[in-house]
Amino acid sequence: MFAVPGWSVSAQTLKAETAQPENAPAAAKSKKRKRGGASATETAVTPSNVADLYETVFEGKKDSSHVKKDKADAKRQKKNSQGKAESAKADSDDVTGTPAKKQKKGEADSEVKNGAVQESERKKQKKQRKKQKENGVDNQASRHPAADAKVESSASTAKPTAVTAARPATAPKPVALTALQASMREKLVSARFRYLNETLYTQPSAEAFGLFQESPEMFDEYHEGFRRQVKVWPENPVDSFLGDIRARAKAKPPARGRPGAPPLQRSKVPLPRTAGSCIIADLGCGDARLAESLKADSSKLRVEIKSFDLQSPSPLVIKADIANLPLEDGSVNVAIFCLALMGTNWIDFIEEAYRILHWKGELWVAEIKSRFGPVRNKNAPVNHSVGHRKKVAAKKGKPASEQQAGHEEDLTVEVDGADDRRRATDVSAFVDALQKRGFVLQGEREEAVDMSNKMFVKMHFTKGASPTRGKGAKPQEGLAKGKKGFAPKWDEAGEDETSQVNEAAILKPCLYKIR
Repeated sequence: MFAVPGWSVSAQTLKAETAQPENAPAAAKSKKRKRGGASATETAVTPSNVADLYETVFEGKKDSSHVKKDKADAKRQKKNSQGKAESAKADSDDVTGTPAKKQKKGEADSEVKNGAVQESERKKQKKQRKKQKENGVDNQASRHPAADAKVESSASTAKPTAVTAARPATAPKPVALTALQASMREKLVSARFRYLNETLYTQPSAEAFGLFQESPEMFDEYHEGFRRQVKVWPENPVDSFLGDIRARAKAKPPARGRPGAPPLQRSKVPLPRTAGSCIIADLGCGDARLAESLKADSSKLRVEIKSFDLQSPSPLVIKADIANLPLEDGSVNVAIFCLALMGTNWIDFIEEAYRILHWKGELWVAEIKSRFGPVRNKNAPVNHSVGHRKKVAAKKGKPASEQQAGHEEDLTVEVDGADDRRRATDVSAFVDALQKRGFVLQGEREEAVDMSNKMFVKMHFTKGASPTRGKGAKPQEGLAKGKKGFAPKWDEAGEDETSQVNEAAILKPCLYKIR
């Protein structure tokens, strides 16, 4: 090798390193800082203890000196127990003789056995702790399957403590939904409600009744979605019916010989009663909100509410198909259909209400406006061509200027594309169908039908005529003979079939758009 200027060191100047003796003073030892915060009183490393220190420091094993100390303590305890046994044996020999010797001998043997058992248990526990510590150091790389089985068996056979046995089983905490999960759940509930709603509107009530008997939970799912819909409504028709019942229950009947309040002043007209009590049948009640709200005041108002629906989620609800009610003829004073004419056989509901109502009993109906047809202008042509328009001829009793204004409004809507404000809810076909079943509208049609609400129509009828159609109608007798001398035949079956098909379409099903 070649010499580098400034880096070459002569071998003569180097001194040999000599090892310090074990008993050297502290000042002579190295003052280098120990790692890990070790103090100067640490055990000195010698050829005799280097193996033990390696096992305790690097491998994490217990110091052999402690093991020796534990063994010495165990031997000392064993000698003490044997000494006590021998002294007890000597005492029994002096006092009681041979039988006592045998008894004391047995007790001493049992003590020795107990001590040996305790010693073996203590050794097992030490071995287990030692293995666990070793497994923790080497990340359980060399764990033996037999040791695992022994530890598991000892853990399974261990008796539970009093604290563990007395601790009650805690119920799992409800999992909090995220914003996305909550939104998806809302959509699922709404979709389920739309499906059940369409099912109820497009099936006969008998099929819906059987469906809810097979799956009662579907009834709760439907009304859970229904309650969500009610929250966004400007008004719930049930609230108006509750107000009518409370107001009319407190109204007093007019004195004898004096006329009562007109039908339009409904709050002043007392409720119809039988023997001083008014029996109200809530048909298609849902969750029986009407009966629940009047439960506390029923005795004071002298009102009895009977609620019927396809399922009975509440003890106040009687499970029944409202086309076949478990009530006697003429046993009810007021029958209420609050958004309940849902089946395709809703005409059967009207006829059943006529059967159970007392004479001069009342029928209250609340329905969604969109289920009724719109009013159409008779003068509006089929096509949209201005050339086919003709000037409307003036009719008697109506000014020509007013008729011409209506004609011009049609032109502005259908030709110029202006907003159509002519369309209004037409309930005339519905009222005619009920009149054929023996119900009379209270007051004039234009005034008796309440359309003040944006969403609902409310009507009040009275059972005051004989039905001419339906199951309540009877064949007419003594008809006037025709020109050729024979009476026309009463074709009840054919009349009912054709009327049932046509009248069922008066109320359109309330369906939601498919999204």
